Amino acid sequence: MTKRVVISALAGALMVVATGCSSEECVDQFDCLNDRGAPAEGLQWVCIANKCEERATQPPSGEDAGTEMDAGTETDAGTETDAGTDAGTMTVDKGGACTASAECMAGLRCESAGGGRTCQPLHIAVTASLNGGTGPIEAVAVSAESGATAFELSEVAGPSRFPRWNTDGSAVAFVEEETAGDPALVSRSIPRTAGAKTPLTTAGTAGTEDFRHLEWEPSSSVTWVKKAGTSISGIYAIPGEGGGAVEELSPNGGFPSWKNAQTFAYSAKGLGLQTRTIGAESQAVPGGEAGEQPKYNRVNDFLLYLASKGSDTFSGGEEQPLYELFTLPAAGASSNPIASLSAPTPATDGEVKSFITAHNWAPDGTYVTYVRAFYYDPADTTAQAIICGNPGAQCGDQAGPNVYLQRTNPENGQVVGDPILVASNATLPAVSPDGYFVAYVQGQRLYMKRINPTDWNLGEAVVLTPDTMKVQTNLGDDHRPRWQPR
Repeated sequence: MTKRVVISALAGALMVVATGCSSEECVDQFDCLNDRGAPAEGLQWVCIANKCEERATQPPSGEDAGTEMDAGTETDAGTETDAGTDAGTMTVDKGGACTASAECMAGLRCESAGGGRTCQPLHIAVTASLNGGTGPIEAVAVSAESGATAFELSEVAGPSRFPRWNTDGSAVAFVEEETAGDPALVSRSIPRTAGAKTPLTTAGTAGTEDFRHLEWEPSSSVTWVKKAGTSISGIYAIPGEGGGAVEELSPNGGFPSWKNAQTFAYSAKGLGLQTRTIGAESQAVPGGEAGEQPKYNRVNDFLLYLASKGSDTFSGGEEQPLYELFTLPAAGASSNPIASLSAPTPATDGEVKSFITAHNWAPDGTYVTYVRAFYYDPADTTAQAIICGNPGAQCGDQAGPNVYLQRTNPENGQVVGDPILVASNATLPAVSPDGYFVAYVQGQRLYMKRINPTDWNLGEAVVLTPDTMKVQTNLGDDHRPRWQPR
């Protein structure tokens, strides 16, 4: 049992002490499946009071879903499955009654519907081109389950993009262009109500050409980086509930990543990694002087970031930094290498090399995901490098780019074991808020795989978007899929 949400493991230990039990049979349903084998037909394992029990996967026809799992009985939010005591219980299946998302099985959240609260699939928001890639670019959301139907978030005729969730997953902000060339930042509640949206600001009012590096949760403000021509620098925010004024958070830098409602990390050219609390001055992160694009882990207070180890010129004439991946405490210290450049592999008249990009944390810090981008570097120094997977790359059998999962120690940020291949010829991995799923883009379609945290095996790939929808990837992290918070 290596993969555990930190608060769940702590609560489990406290429960053993309080009850006097000498050992626990399970912490979640995966332990039961691993130790007891498959349950009987029509049943599922659940972990109740650290004991494995078989339960019906759905209430029998005509039975009220609010009986066995009634909020006032066994799964009362103030008793055994309280979100503040054992956040990893997760015993209620899709459609079952719930009082908090901590009760819902992996991939589900507790939502209000039809006068009650039930566990329903999380949504994933992406930017996609409709009509088989020939239609407009749209911000869309889709349920994280096979056969789900994606729906557009914007109702205007023009394009929309960059959907971002608020802290509790009840609203999503995005950029839309009701008038071509005049981007506006808006939000709307989920489930979507026709005609209901909240205007936040316009590009003209905010003094930007677009809202790049857009983020929202866990802050109460929607945050972006100013774009002016080729320059993308300077961090700004506006209250997510609407009616507020644009506030400058930093005159320079980009890639803001929030720890909480007040503190965030970012990187600035020539300064490296920085942290800032609203109302205070920015603080340099010792040891992060060469860092870029930090990702804040809110559980263990570590940063996951890239650092360039030189560059190569790629097709199109662009200079591409060759990144490696590291972790570092947000307070500063020695960095931990997570994924490095690969040793060159000989190829016809050149070499196959790689670098790291598109990194992302698991919420509890027990693993990270990233992309290893392979490329062909010709021996002719006047020729340009080509990413593997593109025509003419001469990479031989090497697929790429590839998505990997790397286990990490949440206490010190160091690697544990070898990297695990999630998907070949894929990019932009995104980890679910419960840590049990990783979504990614492959062939311009959104996929996800389940992670078994007891043995780190991956489930079968599930495709979430139809072939008539092409998920965008050309702006890197701006287009990374965003999971709805639980």
